[in-house]
Amino acid sequence: MKVNRGKNSSTTAGERTVIYCEGREESADILFYTTILGANKTKFELKPFGSSNTLLCFAIEDHLMKDGFCLIDRDFRTDEEVHELETIYKIKFLPVHEIENLFLNSKYLKKLDYCKKGIDVDEEISKILELKKVRYLADFLQFKINTHLDQFPRISKLKNNELSSEEALLPTLLSKLDINHKEVTHKIQQIEEEYLNKWKNEFENLTIKKLPGKEIFKELKKSIFSQTPKESDVVKDIALLMNEDSFIPPELQDIFQ
Repeated sequence: MKVNRGKNSSTTAGERTVIYCEGREESADILFYTTILGANKTKFELKPFGSSNTLLCFAIEDHLMKDGFCLIDRDFRTDEEVHELETIYKIKFLPVHEIENLFLNSKYLKKLDYCKKGIDVDEEISKILELKKVRYLADFLQFKINTHLDQFPRISKLKNNELSSEEALLPTLLSKLDINHKEVTHKIQQIEEEYLNKWKNEFENLTIKKLPGKEIFKELKKSIFSQTPKESDVVKDIALLMNEDSFIPPELQDIFQ
């Protein structure tokens, strides 16, 4: 019997597309996706697979089942970076920074029984953005710097004509290291002279969808809830409210189709 490794079949669920997600079995990602999909969840098999870096490496090394794909937080990636990775590998990025950005929906937060009555959720979010601005800017600039420096130059394999003698080998390697050092120094100089101000301007124009939703959501819960519910309860309750409205966030519609 031929086995289709891209989709799992069962007599009740039919064919299911395998989606490798961030987190663990009990993580917010899996709980939110399965709850909001309702009966449609039988079309997919959600496999938690750890961090975004783990998923990215998994996709790059092409260990995925046929027709399966990795669903990864966008983080601070640009549209160009997202498009390039999605074109090359079996990856779909959330069009928001991370899954928690989808929970920052004042319409549904205000409907929660444990949300303080009469509180302006949007105003509380604005306060958090102002209070934590330096923290979010630091995270943004660090991400940009690390991305810029990610492709550090490595010493290429020596050609045969560079292997004239054992005595010449060490000076040849040191010479290549010196060239690489100059390239790295140039990248650092670029960051200081060209990119830092440009990146700061980019940050100023980011919408809430492109900012760290997990951190914002963590702070928001402290100010809008009259008690301290479990995060899993909040996630599930928001997803159930959305499900009752037959509402799937537009950011997810192209992913779960």
